[in-house]
Parts: sequence; C-alpha cells; structure tokens
Amino acid sequence: MRFILLKLGLGLLRNDPAVRAISWQTLISRIGNGLFMTIEVIYITQVVGLSPFEVSLALGAGGLISLLFAVPSGMIADRFGAKRVLLAAHVIEAFALLPLMFVRDFWSLFAVNIVVFMASTMGHNATSTVISKMGAGEDRVTIRAAQRAMANLGIALGTVLAGVALWIDTPLAYQSAIFLDFLMFLWAATFIFRLPRVFPTTEKGEKFNLIAFKDWRFLAATILNGVVSLHFIIQGVALPLWILHYTDVPKWWVSVLFVINTVLVTVLQIRLSRGTGDLLVSVKKFRLGTAYLLVSCLVYSTSANLDVWLSATILGVGMVIHTVGELYAAAGSWSIGFELAVEKHMGQYQGVYSLGWGLGGTFGPLYITAMVVGLGAIGWAVMGVVFLLAGFVMNSLVKRHPVLNA
Repeated sequence: MRFILLKLGLGLLRNDPAVRAISWQTLISRIGNGLFMTIEVIYITQVVGLSPFEVSLALGAGGLISLLFAVPSGMIADRFGAKRVLLAAHVIEAFALLPLMFVRDFWSLFAVNIVVFMASTMGHNATSTVISKMGAGEDRVTIRAAQRAMANLGIALGTVLAGVALWIDTPLAYQSAIFLDFLMFLWAATFIFRLPRVFPTTEKGEKFNLIAFKDWRFLAATILNGVVSLHFIIQGVALPLWILHYTDVPKWWVSVLFVINTVLVTVLQIRLSRGTGDLLVSVKKFRLGTAYLLVSCLVYSTSANLDVWLSATILGVGMVIHTVGELYAAAGSWSIGFELAVEKHMGQYQGVYSLGWGLGGTFGPLYITAMVVGLGAIGWAVMGVVFLLAGFVMNSLVKRHPVLNA
C-alpha cells in the first residue's frame, strides 16, 4: 500500500499506519461496491425476474431513505464515535447483502435495499468524520483525496470481477459475486480496527441540537456544492443520452469515457488537492474546477452531428477537461466542508453537507435530461454557466465567512 500511495502522490503521509488502514478499507470495500453495482440490476431482472420498473422503484426508495438518514447518521457518529459507527456500518452492509441471493419478490428487494442504503450512508458520513479527526488543514483533505483515489481504483477492479460473472451468466455466478461482495465488506471492516479511536463529541442526555441547520452559511455552501455535484450525473446520464440522440458514436464509447475518468481521478486526485490547507486556496480551486466544468460542457456540445471519429475524439477531450474540473472542485469542496464545520458536531455537519450531493442525485437526472435532450447545445451551455456561477458565489461566501474574518 505504501508503494501505491507513493505513486499516487501522497508523500510522507503514506507512512502513517492509519492512512494505510483507511486506504485498504476503502479499496477493498469499493471492490465490493463495484461488484454489486455492476450486476445488481441484471441479476434482479434476468435471474429473479422482477421488472425494470420494480427494480428502479426499490433503488429509488433506498436512495430517498438514504437521503433522509444522512443527518441522523452523522449525529449517531457524534454520539457513539465515528470509528465504532464505521465498523457497525460495514458489518450491517455486509450481512444486508447476503439476502440478495434469496430475493424473489419486490418487497424483499425493497427491504434489502433500504438497509443497504442506510448502512452505506452511515458508513460514508462516519468515514468523513474519522478523516476529519486524522489530521488538520491540508492533511485531512489529502487523506480524503487518497481515499477517493482508492475508491475509484476499487470500483474499477470490482467492475472487472463483475465482468466475469456477467460472462458466465448463470444464477450461481451472480450469487457467487454477491457472496464475494459480502466477504469484501467483512475483510474491509478488519482494517477499521487499525484506525485511531474517535471519541464521541456529544454526551448521552445532551440536548438535541440541529446546529448545522441553523448555520445558514454552511447550508448555503451545501446547496452550492450540491449544484456543482450535478456534474457527476453528466457521465451516467447526459453523455449516454447525448451519444444516443445527437451523435453516431457507438454506445460502448461511454465505457471508454468512464475509463478515462477513472484513471485520471485515481492518478491525479491527490496531486491536484495540494495547497488545500489554506481555505482561500481551497475555494479558488473550487471556482477553478467550475470553470473547467463550463469548458467541458461547451466541448461536449460541439460533438453533435459530426463524423464518428471526430465526435468520439471531442467527447474524449471533453472528458479529460471535465475530470480536471471534477478533481479541483472535489478538493476544494472537501476543505470547505471540513473547515466551515463546528468540530464538536462534525458528524452532523458532514451529514448535512452530504445532503447537497444527495438532493442532486435525486432531482439532478431530470434536470440534466431536460437540458441535454430538450435543449441540446444550448442546454450544455446553460449547465456550464450554472456550474461557473455556483463557483463564484461559493468563493464570495467563503471569503466573507467569519472563520476567515475572526
């Protein structure tokens, strides 16, 4: 792991046992995620026999419950200690995955998805809280960047393993993949024991206080970050639809674009996160990221109605620019989310901050589809301008925040 982290640009932090532990935990659990995400819909529709509508409804319900559980899960991390909650989340998610092997109707799938999504949300917020306690300033953003690089690498490896199950294409192959996912989460949980202890920051009987919801500046930052996070939906929704309706590029080119994004995120995330110990630098990176996102949207829009090879090349260039914007925006957003939070209620604040991304994931597909399919090139330009405006407003908000003017 030291060698991998060195090649990714982590520097001396690679020698920290806690950093290596959370890197292993992330890598192994995301291999499981890659397996699960790749085969779930195909397994449930083709082997179990549920309709695509039923699967979408179950996934949507899980996503909604996950969104509603974001803040309570952060408060649980504050009350019981983020490390303990992270361990519990991994064990719960592992054992919640096993029943997928025996799902035979909609309601059992519905119940399983709710538990899996809740455990995943609890684990995500606990991870952010643990990282916030592993360092200060740039160190914790760098650790978060390393974790994201490991996550991308793990999902890519999990997708490859899932490809084996898809190639064999038998019920036993899919069920074996689910069981392997279960084992991956239990294995990942063992590395959590190596993380430093994170003490509870709120005490039993302490007055219930939704302090993060009273912090209007943090809520504004959450909304702005949620707006910018809509760019994640471009890859999964906008580009496939654009390729299908506006170009002659083969559908499999979406996979090539995904590989470009995954490789660049894995290799460059840590390097482009440097300097984020300074909040002003972080918000400038965030704003710079939105500028790249604007340019990428404009580049994507020029790929319509051209020769196949030219459209494909333009989409590839757009993805490179898009990914650089994603990397800068992510690095800036993590620092903003950490530095504007109240340390005592870090779990609750991280739960609130994740709402921006969650709301974007819930309502973003409709917005993105309307822009791309409905408005075409104009829609791409509108999306890009919205990203840039969010970057400038975030820059103004942070510069005027009391944390910088105390």
